[in-house]
Amino acid sequence: MRALWIVPLMACAGGSGSDKTDEIVEDTQQFHDSAETGSELPNYQSAKICGECHPKQYLEWRQSMHAYAARSPVFEAMNAKAFRDSSGNVATFCTGCHAPVGTELGEDGHTSVSERSAISSEGITCSYCHSAVGHDGPIGNNNILNDPEGPAQGPFVSDSSDGHASEESEFVKSPEFCGSCHDVFSFPALRIEEAFTEYKESPAAAEGIRCQDCHMGPDPGVVSERPTGPSAEGAPGEYPDRSLASHFFVGPDYAMIDDWPFEGDEEANATALAESLARTQKLLENAVKLTHVIVHPDGDKIRVEVNFESKIAGHGFPTGFTSERQAWLSVTVTDSAGHVVYRTGDLDQHGDLRDAHSLDVRSSLAPLDHNLVNLQSRNLLRHGGRDDLSVIETVFPFDADWIEKRNLQPLEERNANFVMDKPSTPYTVDVSLNYRNLPPYLLRALQLDHLVPKLQVFEIASESIVIE
Repeated sequence: MRALWIVPLMACAGGSGSDKTDEIVEDTQQFHDSAETGSELPNYQSAKICGECHPKQYLEWRQSMHAYAARSPVFEAMNAKAFRDSSGNVATFCTGCHAPVGTELGEDGHTSVSERSAISSEGITCSYCHSAVGHDGPIGNNNILNDPEGPAQGPFVSDSSDGHASEESEFVKSPEFCGSCHDVFSFPALRIEEAFTEYKESPAAAEGIRCQDCHMGPDPGVVSERPTGPSAEGAPGEYPDRSLASHFFVGPDYAMIDDWPFEGDEEANATALAESLARTQKLLENAVKLTHVIVHPDGDKIRVEVNFESKIAGHGFPTGFTSERQAWLSVTVTDSAGHVVYRTGDLDQHGDLRDAHSLDVRSSLAPLDHNLVNLQSRNLLRHGGRDDLSVIETVFPFDADWIEKRNLQPLEERNANFVMDKPSTPYTVDVSLNYRNLPPYLLRALQLDHLVPKLQVFEIASESIVIE
């Protein structure tokens, strides 16, 4: 059995190195065979140990979706469904990115959150990313090659350190590194996530702007000047001031677990969630905008023209698992008596948009929203026999034959028009551009109805016009 990587533990301040070593031994012991078997497993260390000398980075990571990845109830339910539907053939396709250390330590793809070791439950933990040295397959579906017993891989030239050896890594600094898990595909043709593929052909890539420049800076989603500070705190010796990357890795998701990330501290968890939502709001505001809203009179009709534009140079909006991401226009027209005379982009009584997935629409309790402008991708499946082949829309991407993308391309401007009878004056036109990371119907399909109230609708931009 390999020894744990204890040199940096003994060197960190606080005198708790041996205690931390004991914790990691206990956490991972179930995956280490006895010496007689000759089995050896990689020696990753807990983020808690990294936090002894890098408390700022650790605290940010702890609140990030990287730390949440293996504990997300939505991920666990999606993974369980994929595992069940494929009779286990999906193996570690999902857990390879969400719980990469657990996967390398031998956890099966069906391992539940409650069964994971502590270090596996850390999701995409510090030592996993900072031990990455390259790829051993195509970019995507993880395929990262790691050396957890080698020098820590980072963005700077190696300095003398009592904690651990380190070296500058062009790989860790590269967009290809992020693409390792932000492209997801199922051969031969199903492209489930294409954030990195979109980036490769983007204006940002042409300008040499990397994923890390926008997602690891203080202003989420845009290139921004980073603060400087000591590279380590509380460790023996002196360490230079450096540009400090944000380890929040701000994206469009947020935690849906009550007791997270600070177990047992309700107030701290509430504060962390509020701050997370504020970062996501800022990210979205940096991503897309309303360029103009114009009301055109046309006899007894009016036409509401709405232009909206992506501000993102690096990938589409939305990106990632785009068949789960909803970004839509809401248009409401109210007449002089205060009556709503036109509405699109509103929600049914279950919280869904009035599209093909709406229970109210399918039960004829609400009309289909024919004018809905929704940038969410569609999971499409060929259905029927040779003579009556048709196409239906499915809830889950891994059930589809292909995914029809409707998102904005980098820096794309799009126009939408809504025509209606002219209301009595004065009337008001309210337009908003909204975002939601998951639709309620998906949670219900996963039997996660209790999480529906936790869904947040972000209003990215809005405009109100009164016509006299």
